[in-house]
Amino acid sequence: MENSKKYLVLLAETMPEDNYNFKATPESLSFAQNLLHIAYAMDWHSQSLLGGREARVWQTDTIFKVKGKSKKEMIDLVEKTFDATAKLLKEFDTTKLEDRLDYFGLDRTKRQIFMLLADYITHHRAQMLVHIRLNRLVPPRYVLFQ
Repeated sequence: MENSKKYLVLLAETMPEDNYNFKATPESLSFAQNLLHIAYAMDWHSQSLLGGREARVWQTDTIFKVKGKSKKEMIDLVEKTFDATAKLLKEFDTTKLEDRLDYFGLDRTKRQIFMLLADYITHHRAQMLVHIRLNRLVPPRYVLFQ
């Protein structure tokens, strides 16, 4: 989780703030929207789904929306969300990893939710890498998982 955070922050720092609204296609998320969507997904999966806090609703949430936020504010929010997620992971009762829950109508274990979260971060981060390349920028070297 720590290396995933480091790499995402490096990507966020690489993209100039003027390009944060860049979209690869009209229907895709912007660079900034991908960044904050990662933070929202981390918050929702860890704090709500696994941690039991009442869930934020994507459509009405303002914390993880781009509007009115600077590049620095977005990066700070991502770092704060990663830190809260990492704390939950460290403190999670591992005897509950096989507990099952409903995940959009699918029966999943909490272990699967942790794995899905890592995959989801990677999915949106990869889209951000494409944004960087399409803006003729060189992305930072990958921060290894180990």
